[in-house]
Amino acid sequence: MSNDPHNLKHLSPPGFKRRRLFEVWLPFTAKLSVTFGNGQLHILNAACPVSARKTRLFVPICRNFDKDAPLQDTLDFNHQVFGEDKDIVEEQYPEDLPIALQDEVHIAGDKSSIAYRKGLAALGLGRSFTP
Repeated sequence: MSNDPHNLKHLSPPGFKRRRLFEVWLPFTAKLSVTFGNGQLHILNAACPVSARKTRLFVPICRNFDKDAPLQDTLDFNHQVFGEDKDIVEEQYPEDLPIALQDEVHIAGDKSSIAYRKGLAALGLGRSFTP
């Protein structure tokens, strides 16, 4: 995982190797758990389809460290990350998601996306399933 933002560098001792655990409950829920030097941050993404073309996303975030520190910095950082992805995500459609991994190029950072797509394929999802 990338380095801490400047205002969070105090959370990890020098040389600390952070662990990221990505868990998926197909087809609509995923959780990212990030281990810091003194605890964990958990981000749950729970998608709730409203129609064939609209989804509501619930994102509870919790941490078990820096309990006396304001939560707003953590919320602001995660809001920034979501904001950076918003335009791209809102332009995607389920039928455009390539389930066949050979249909696109992948980098190491795509591991969670690859695992998710493999899971969708194992459920039998593909173009015939989408609206």
